[in-house]
Parts: sequence; structure tokens; C-alpha cells
Amino acid sequence: MIRLRFVTCNDPFSALIRSQAGICVPFTPSHVEAVALDGNSYIGQHFDGGMQSRPAGYDKATLLHEKFVDLPCAAAQERRFYEFVVSKIGQPYDWQSIASFVAPDINLHQPNHLICSAMMAAGLRACKYFPLPLTVPFHHISPRDLFLVLSSHVQIDH
Repeated sequence: MIRLRFVTCNDPFSALIRSQAGICVPFTPSHVEAVALDGNSYIGQHFDGGMQSRPAGYDKATLLHEKFVDLPCAAAQERRFYEFVVSKIGQPYDWQSIASFVAPDINLHQPNHLICSAMMAAGLRACKYFPLPLTVPFHHISPRDLFLVLSSHVQIDH
């Protein structure tokens, strides 16, 4: 199984992401990351530090909401997803592509850089959880977008 963690925190960057993304239930996520296979850490992209493995609870001081989403899959898909995200540790955050969410006509995406939701979408595509190409480039997929797409695959309780 692939386990993702969708969250939003009490900080200005999360508030900006939520205001741009709009309404979502049970909450509008501003970040998404993979729960490591051992459950003791989260692997994801952050504005500060890029792709890293961080200990569970690292964001408890600012956490407003979290939702774990379990994606049933074949063992080979699980292995490929986690190989993908672990291989990306150290990759820089694509902070310039954030401008594309405010002004869609601007494309400042940097090759080999992704935001959190783009990284998780790329991992899900790499393991064939999404067997077909998506209609939006990874760097234009927000945490809310990924939450929405996954709600068509698995039950996300409100």
C-alpha cells in the first residue's frame, strides 16, 4: 500500500496555498508527502530544504489538519513508488513554479525541481498507479488537485 499524508498548517505559506486552491472537504490541503514504509518518517518536498525525509511529528507545532490517504496497490507498484520518492531526496524545491498558480500564463518551472504535490503525482505515475498520462503537467498540480484526483480512486472520509 502507498500511504500519503495531506496536511495544512498555521503559517502564511499554507494560508496562501489554501486561498489560491479554494474549498475542499474535509479541508484544503497545502502540503502532501509520502509516509515512509516504516511509518516513522515522512518523505516530501518543502520550500525550505527540498526533498527530505523528516521524522513523524516534525510539524506538530503548526499543524492544523492532516489526513492519511491509503492507496491499495500491487507490491510492485508500492516498491516502485517508494524507490522513486527516496531517489528524489536532495532534489531542490521548485519555488519559482509557484508563480504559475497565481498567474497561469507564467511558466517558471525549473527542470529537475518539483513542488510537493508534483513530486507525489510523479511518483504515482512512475509506479503506474496513474496508468495514463495526466492532462496537466506535474508542476501545475496542487495538493488540492491531487487530493481531488485521489478521491476518485479511494474513499476519503469527510
